[in-house]
Amino acid sequence: MLRFHLVTEFAELCAMRGAWEELMGRSGLNEPMVTPDWTLAWWRVFGAPGRSLRAALFFDGPRLVGLAPLLERRCRHRSGIPFRRLELLASGEDQADEICSCNLGVIAERGAEADVARALAGALTGAALGAWDELVMPAMRTDGALAVLLARELRQHGIDARIEVTDVSPYIPLPSSWEAYLGALSTSRRYLVRRSMRDLEAWAGGALTFERARTREELAQARAILVRLHAERWSAEGRAGVFASRRFREFHDEVMPAMFERGALDLAWLSARGEPIAALYNLVWNNKLYFYQCGRRVDLPKGLRPGTVIHAYAIRAAIEEGRREYDFLDSPCQYKLALSLSARPLIELRAARPSVNDSARRAAELAAHELRVLKRRVPRDVARRRRVARARPGGPASAPVRRAGRRPGGRREPPAGGAGARRLVMSLPLRRAHLLSRLYLLCWLARAARPRARR
Repeated sequence: MLRFHLVTEFAELCAMRGAWEELMGRSGLNEPMVTPDWTLAWWRVFGAPGRSLRAALFFDGPRLVGLAPLLERRCRHRSGIPFRRLELLASGEDQADEICSCNLGVIAERGAEADVARALAGALTGAALGAWDELVMPAMRTDGALAVLLARELRQHGIDARIEVTDVSPYIPLPSSWEAYLGALSTSRRYLVRRSMRDLEAWAGGALTFERARTREELAQARAILVRLHAERWSAEGRAGVFASRRFREFHDEVMPAMFERGALDLAWLSARGEPIAALYNLVWNNKLYFYQCGRRVDLPKGLRPGTVIHAYAIRAAIEEGRREYDFLDSPCQYKLALSLSARPLIELRAARPSVNDSARRAAELAAHELRVLKRRVPRDVARRRRVARARPGGPASAPVRRAGRRPGGRREPPAGGAGARRLVMSLPLRRAHLLSRLYLLCWLARAARPRARR
């Protein structure tokens, strides 16, 4: 049986860095965005206020065999109901600050996944991790069994746990040569890559220059190029880009030098006519290259594709260096799909603990759904009743014609079929539906709060 230990202090989690990295080497989740460098930098920027550390460690004797890097924070559903959420570190930022960490999850030693999942489910269902209403683990890969095992264990404890595919991650299993990679592409995509390189080289008047940061001075230069070209690319669409966020910049100001020192950062830029025209921010981990961010000039002649070309140069360099994979991470946009040879799904595990808050949330969502259905249904019912009334003998179609807008006594009335008529017809059913939905929610709350009789 595994021994559980809860870490709530950041300094204690930092002290586990060595054991953490050793565990990653023995696990199937040896990914750059679950490393201490990435995760601890994220906590320094995003951790406080409003978030509490809840890292779950599992030991087999003195050896660390499992790590669930969790946090707890207070949230509100769209219905306004408050709840307590457990989620993975390096996730859950506000959209404006989002760093889009990918390939997250619970780290478990190979062969110990079932034991770690069972122990984590026990800690979640007991009081070991504190009170919580919802568990969210986003952006996980499907080639590990731990997510499925954890969901199964939670369901056995009476907790509603679901796994959904939320995104797709294109990637390239790198072959032994550049020509072999081109040969693996379809005819149309191979033509796109070759023509993009040929057209850009012809415009540049010769060979393009593919440069990479090798020193700290070059790192600062490459970062400045990346930020400028990224802002230029998004300003063309009227948006500021991710580096406009102060928290996003602070995070990468810390994580870039740390990853660079251990050879896990690859900042590159492509130059033509003496000027940078595209830049890449890649991570290097476990002999794989991960594309994270980019930027490019937008004032080049129409038809030139500097973004596609710099990826082609980076892929060719990765093949020459003997890398085994080029991972585009999430967001399968068109150019990623054009360059990739395969794709893997990304999943999210979401679990809800039975509680008053969860019952209220479900009731509110159901009431909102019923109200939306009624809003769509009432206009159709009104129109149908009008058609039936017009078709009936002696109905409105056969009634005597009188001056529009006047009743026989001279009082004004809303024009038939106009906005006033719709308000008169729809106000009562919709008001009644709204009151019924609120009553339904109150009934659910009362039932959930009612103490159960002990046997």
